[in-house]
Amino acid sequence: MSHYAAGRRFEWACRDDLADNGYIVIRAAGSKGDAKVDLIAIKPGQLLFIQCKSTAGALGPAEWDRLVEVSAMVGAIPVLAAKGGRGQGIQYTRLLGPKKPRARVQDVKPFLLDEVGAAA
Repeated sequence: MSHYAAGRRFEWACRDDLADNGYIVIRAAGSKGDAKVDLIAIKPGQLLFIQCKSTAGALGPAEWDRLVEVSAMVGAIPVLAAKGGRGQGIQYTRLLGPKKPRARVQDVKPFLLDEVGAAA
């Protein structure tokens, strides 16, 4: 299976997981352009811009910063969706700011799909 096919399959898995949790999900096929958003997930009181990574769950600095920037333009929450290890499913991580060069720890926190709705 090609890297593209594996990535697309993971995006579909994320889309289905979000839909199962009550989100309306739009997949931005071919999201290699300026936006850097794979999925847009909408729920009352929530707008998520999600970048999906099926391998290693890492975003480069430019991709990370662009996701944070584009999300801030419209008040969306920037989220990285990555494969969890051995049977952990999909792990969602909220990006809290630009990527710090050469830092071991970034400004992130785990994102629970109903986090914003529960706080509202």
